[in-house]
Amino acid sequence: MKNFSLTRNERVKKKRDFEKVYSSAKVLFSSDRLIKVHFLCVDSNLSGVKIAAAVSKKVGNAVWRNRVKRLVKETYRLNKTLLLEKVLNKNIQLFLVFSPNRLSETNNKKIYLSDVSPGVVELMNKIIQQI
Repeated sequence: MKNFSLTRNERVKKKRDFEKVYSSAKVLFSSDRLIKVHFLCVDSNLSGVKIAAAVSKKVGNAVWRNRVKRLVKETYRLNKTLLLEKVLNKNIQLFLVFSPNRLSETNNKKIYLSDVSPGVVELMNKIIQQI
């Protein structure tokens, strides 16, 4: 079960990492444009993937925003083997910051894993093709 965990080392936590990702990262959108990802590849001795989910206060209340973040991280956690193998083979460190693009509480009062999952998996596949 260790393969499906999301440890502390796999999360973007530091402010300077967020600033680095937002300043020099590429942006990809899912085909339905509901979710976007900022991603940055860095050649490093520490190969791996670091992930974060960022949701603006404009899209909904705190309960809704936290649910979206949990769903995005859960989808990544379940499908991370796709991306992790490629990154470890190329010996790079990958920073990902997922955020909703057209998802908001006014449009989607209830949000489920089936609403978020296809977009996140599609973005992960696009990243695999680009690295």
